[in-house]
Amino acid sequence: MSIRAEQFRRDSVNSISNESVLNVFRQNAFLDLRKLAVKLGVDTLNAALAMAVGNLERNGKIRRIGGKGRHTLFVLATFEG
Repeated sequence: MSIRAEQFRRDSVNSISNESVLNVFRQNAFLDLRKLAVKLGVDTLNAALAMAVGNLERNGKIRRIGGKGRHTLFVLATFEG
């Protein structure tokens, strides 16, 4: 099995949490959905990623500032530690 296939299999088993998405945003103040997915090691169509981003957006932790689909740009809306 190739390294890339093994990494994909491992990452698809791990779930994406609100906290893991926030950790990426704490390192990078704004990201588009494609870069966020790469940093988390998942596809942009990952259901867990979509759910976590949706939850954080509804809770006011991140804000959508432009774009559509994979090109949607998000920014960290809070400065909590």
